[in-house]
Amino acid sequence: MGRIKFTDNLEPFLEMVQDKTNLSMNQLANICGTNRRSFSDWKNNKYSMPQEIFNKLIRISKLDPPKFKILPDFWHIKEAAKRGAINRNRIYGNPGTSEGRSRGGIATCRKFRLNPLLAKKLGFGISKDIALPKKSSRLAELIGVLLGDGSISDYQVRVYHDSETDVEHAFYVADLFQELFSVNPTLSKIKNENTYCVVISSINLIDSLIKLGLKRGSKIRQGTDIPVWIKRKKEFLKACLRGLMDTDGCFYIDKHKINGRSYYSPCLVFTNHSPILLKSVLSSFQRFNYGPTLNRHKSIFIRRKENVIRYFSDIGSSNPKHVKKFRSYSKLCKN
Repeated sequence: MGRIKFTDNLEPFLEMVQDKTNLSMNQLANICGTNRRSFSDWKNNKYSMPQEIFNKLIRISKLDPPKFKILPDFWHIKEAAKRGAINRNRIYGNPGTSEGRSRGGIATCRKFRLNPLLAKKLGFGISKDIALPKKSSRLAELIGVLLGDGSISDYQVRVYHDSETDVEHAFYVADLFQELFSVNPTLSKIKNENTYCVVISSINLIDSLIKLGLKRGSKIRQGTDIPVWIKRKKEFLKACLRGLMDTDGCFYIDKHKINGRSYYSPCLVFTNHSPILLKSVLSSFQRFNYGPTLNRHKSIFIRRKENVIRYFSDIGSSNPKHVKKFRSYSKLCKN
């Protein structure tokens, strides 16, 4: 049987039963096969009353039943599940969104790290050791990418791309992570945003990146800069600049007419809100004689045609978007 939920307070009904039967609360409890504590709880509306007890009280008191509704068996499970789902979503996020899955993954990693035996029992692998890769141009380029559009939290590394123009570069970055650190990134589009994200959940990867000179959290607040080991070697610095320009840089063609004739001027622009990083990129471009200029809008420009062409010749780009635009410019110059 189910349980009874009364429209009004139950206390008056129980008092009427006592008056009608001339029985004490203890006596009623004995007749109903329960204890006085339960009657007190029902009287105070702490719990709902079993339908069997309610029917017995009506039968022995011969009272007209008050307004009530019958709650089916296991009625409380749905409500408990609803409350549990609300609390779960509050802690871990909605599992139906990329943000919710991210928060759930982070919480799971934390739980398994504290209890490796549980992870093994459930068939989950514990974070494996990651060997620190040899310092190279490929690694320096990846560092540049992370300095540009990357983020490092306590549990995840992310690199953000424009989902309309930079998806090919996102796959290139994912391949770099796999090649250098033997990790398997996931790639996904963030819902309701034009953002394509490369994600790696690995504490050991984060520790390796910290050793290589990067920092967790906000790059501006943390004062993140191009690591010293990259600045010391021209080959590494050029690769790092490539990674920075492929994420936070752009190439465009300025078209203008003089005396009816069309002229096309190429321009490279690097934009970043970190004063420290801007200063390093500016000095690096100066070091390679690219003639950079810095404006008050936190952007560095390379405007002279010969310097832009030399940039693509010496440093180049791994972002197909920039390569295609530069090829278009080259064709315009030939025509």
